[in-house]
Amino acid sequence: MTTPRQRPRTCVACREESPKRALVRVVRSPAGNVVLDERGKLPGRGAYLCVSLECIEKARKNKSLSRALKTDVGAEVYDQLAEYAAGARARECEKNEVQKELRLLLGLARRASLLHIGVDGVKSHSGGESLLILTAVDCSESVKNEAGYQARDRRHVHLDAPLDIEALSLAIGADSVQVIALPARSGLADKIKMLIFAQQRSHFSMEGRVALEQNESVRAG
Repeated sequence: MTTPRQRPRTCVACREESPKRALVRVVRSPAGNVVLDERGKLPGRGAYLCVSLECIEKARKNKSLSRALKTDVGAEVYDQLAEYAAGARARECEKNEVQKELRLLLGLARRASLLHIGVDGVKSHSGGESLLILTAVDCSESVKNEAGYQARDRRHVHLDAPLDIEALSLAIGADSVQVIALPARSGLADKIKMLIFAQQRSHFSMEGRVALEQNESVRAG
């Protein structure tokens, strides 16, 4: 049975249903301020929009966002939405480029016989040299916990790779791979870490800026 968290949300502009993560929430706070709520946790009356300039402009023209929130929505909110949508497109392009380069580096590591594949492969080599352990974004909780356990003594480094199981498996020419490892003290490992850290910094920087704008809007009210 579908839980409330899994229910899709409806864009107030195009009326299409999408997963919550594919939309942006706009909320009218208890103080009456209208702000973007990227994390979907702010209190107040909320409405959802597709993260697209088309739906944002449609909501501006037909006032569907104002009707959903039962208040006037100022031009500055639509400007913030447009900037957020543009940033989301840029992040998606960046993510695709990171994934492409990461797949190339992992392919090189496989051809150089540097990879340890699967939970057993990682465990059997964890007593030797320092490892960079990578888990797929959709790996099981038990696999992620095991990777974290192996990295507990700080000799090894565990990172979530921005690849799902299918993409990770295709990159190294194997089936259903959830976790891999390679020597941490290698040029390939250094490049992989730089890729992942750069993407994480970009993501958290955007989240922090949105949170700051939300807090400033709330305080202004």
